[in-house]
Amino acid sequence: MGSGGKSRLPAIVATLVAVPVAVVAGIVVFNAIAPEADESVLVQEDLAPVSVEAPELSEDAAVVCLALTATAPQEAGGLEARPVEGGERAAESVMAYGDPAVVATCGAAPVEVEDTAAVYKLNGVCWFSDEEGAVWTTLDRQVPVSVSVPAEHEQPVDVLNDLSNVIAEKVPAAETAPTGCA
Repeated sequence: MGSGGKSRLPAIVATLVAVPVAVVAGIVVFNAIAPEADESVLVQEDLAPVSVEAPELSEDAAVVCLALTATAPQEAGGLEARPVEGGERAAESVMAYGDPAVVATCGAAPVEVEDTAAVYKLNGVCWFSDEEGAVWTTLDRQVPVSVSVPAEHEQPVDVLNDLSNVIAEKVPAAETAPTGCA
């Protein structure tokens, strides 16, 4: 071999040693600077079932409520959906979101309000709220839907807006509604 044909063996050996050493060093450095996994992030406690009381529904209302809950969003107001438990029909008429849980009940007791009461039209659905803003109930649907919002959730309208979209689509409008709902 001439002077230009030196052996490549030392370069190949150096590469075969250097690459695994670099990979191991990279793993060690990554593990040293990467934040440790927070187990609370890995275990989503907020997805635990919410214990609810399902309302008694007529056959027609049960069909409407099932259509609503079957198409309910997986997130409402930035809150993740949670499973519900509380009898055979709980999952067919009740939805829950976030922790503490915002609970939406299809087939809730209707609310009677004066024509002068403050009502809120959100994405095509008319809502009435109790004085504390903790319970919101639809006024313009054949099957009323109520949403209980714990005080920890400062913006119930975010949840109501998201739920109103599917309520408007799946729960037929009532023949009459308070004046403010028009």
